Amino acid sequence: MKDELDIGGLIEKGGVIFDAEGKTPAEIYKIIAESQKLPDYLSAEKVCSELVQREELISTAVGNGMALPHPRYPLLKNEDEQRIIVCYPKKAIDMKSPDAKLVFVFFAILSSSSKVHLQILSRLAFLIQNSEFRSILAEKPSVEVLVDAVRRILPPEDKKF
Repeated sequence: MKDELDIGGLIEKGGVIFDAEGKTPAEIYKIIAESQKLPDYLSAEKVCSELVQREELISTAVGNGMALPHPRYPLLKNEDEQRIIVCYPKKAIDMKSPDAKLVFVFFAILSSSSKVHLQILSRLAFLIQNSEFRSILAEKPSVEVLVDAVRRILPPEDKKF
């Protein structure tokens, strides 16, 4: 792994999807997967299938209207292919969240190693506990505003590894 893991950069790479027409997690995951330019060895169908299979184990909804979908194991081979795709469904989705709130934003994680995956989860967990960050998310910001918020809110020692 490189010495730096920039959560904002991973979001820039994955992008933000607005008003996704899905009504179920599986429909949202299909939209997320199909939105990405993936490496030749990985298809959108495989990404979608792996996200759905993981969701079937236990909900990736974490509360406060957010979900962190991810495959059960890393699908990417190279660090520079890693990304976080942010997706706002047109209508919030019931995913049996621990706080019973409907999910209005997904942070889909595609990584190249379990270590990086855990680091991403840790950084996102920090961010989604921050009330300012949650307020920004509720406004469905552009990728630029979202990345700026990530870089501003994460403590300096947590921005990069």
